[in-house]
Amino acid sequence: MASDDNPDGFFVRPTLTGDWGGLRSTLEDNGVVIGLTQTSDVMGNLNGGVRRGVEYDGLFQPQVDMDLSKLMGWAGGKAHIAAYVVQGKGISQTNLQNIMTVTNTEYGPAGAKMGEFWIQQKLFDEFLAIKVGQIEADLNFDTMESAAFMVNSTWGWPAIWAQNLPGSGPTYPNAVPGAQLILTPNEQWTFQGAVFNGNPTGKNPNGNTNGLAFPLGQGVLSFAEAIYNLNPEGKGGMPGTYKLGGWYNSQRFNSLSMANNGQPLAASDDATPQSFKGNYSLYASFDQAIWRDANTDNQGPNVFASVHVSPQSDRNQVNWFLEGGLAYTGLIDGRPLDQCAIGFGYLNMSSGYANNVQYQNQYQGTNQPIPNFESFIELDYQAVVSPWLAIQPFLTYVINPGGRAPQPQNNQLAIPSATVVGVRTIVSF
Repeated sequence: MASDDNPDGFFVRPTLTGDWGGLRSTLEDNGVVIGLTQTSDVMGNLNGGVRRGVEYDGLFQPQVDMDLSKLMGWAGGKAHIAAYVVQGKGISQTNLQNIMTVTNTEYGPAGAKMGEFWIQQKLFDEFLAIKVGQIEADLNFDTMESAAFMVNSTWGWPAIWAQNLPGSGPTYPNAVPGAQLILTPNEQWTFQGAVFNGNPTGKNPNGNTNGLAFPLGQGVLSFAEAIYNLNPEGKGGMPGTYKLGGWYNSQRFNSLSMANNGQPLAASDDATPQSFKGNYSLYASFDQAIWRDANTDNQGPNVFASVHVSPQSDRNQVNWFLEGGLAYTGLIDGRPLDQCAIGFGYLNMSSGYANNVQYQNQYQGTNQPIPNFESFIELDYQAVVSPWLAIQPFLTYVINPGGRAPQPQNNQLAIPSATVVGVRTIVSF
């Protein structure tokens, strides 16, 4: 391995700042791995949206992983702590006002925030794992490995969950107090479940801004998921991952269109919405290799997709959602680590949400567009320049921003579809 002071090793070292004079290696030998990553996005919309322009968003992620067996002799123990430093405003909230934010680093307001902070214990020869602490569901449920490098937010956290769950749910950058149980009976099957506080922001909609409030007492959000690994590690055929799961939130949810007196909410300025107990969603996904290039284990195309349903349209802004695409690792000869993909997402607005706009038009004399759907198509190419540097140009076409949301300057017209071009840079320090 090239040393830190060897110029020939600069682009092959695993991190930009190297081994810190041997400190990093010493820590890793004792079970402590430090990660420092900066993701920077610069993008602009060529047309559409509420205005044209160039925007920036970025994310600095420090994290520490600890193997407690090496560190203190705690067999099967692991600990993790992470934080987020969010930068910029992003293009969705400033220029597009769409739901499925163009990048997964965009979040407002910018600032520093505690992320995940948990301890995990593995038992019975790794058959059982128990995790307790402040956890994000987006890092654990309905993940699709082939889409993980793509930039839209919905690849990491399905947009239907972000719209229907209080506070958008336990997702970046809002880790939530919770507990997770993982059962792995064999290499093909995994079963997992988790419980979280029902609202990541707690009682205050603008609360937990630094991630240290640890909110409790706002109901319970429960997840369950079954995972089947087809031909793990390519044994017997092309590998694939298939998932089936769902969640239930025990909080109360307001009607989107009806008051508790049986009349539309739009019929009165001081109407109280109907209230319902609980909410749930179901989903299924797959990530399947099609073929592998000759003499390689992971180079080749994968097809992936996820479908979600939230049947209770009276309390959910979105009632079904579909995303999918095709990814290829090592498409260009001599560049085995590069990834490229084409993907799409389709978010169908619920009848309850559409009915509320229709009632507003009827009772308030407006002529707003009736919500129907939001969609996007995304193209990515991630070039791995070195182990510590990746550069990723991307193109996104956003269709019906906000599900035909009205323009701020003229609420009778929907926000026009938009074309966004950008480049992402990822640096590991």
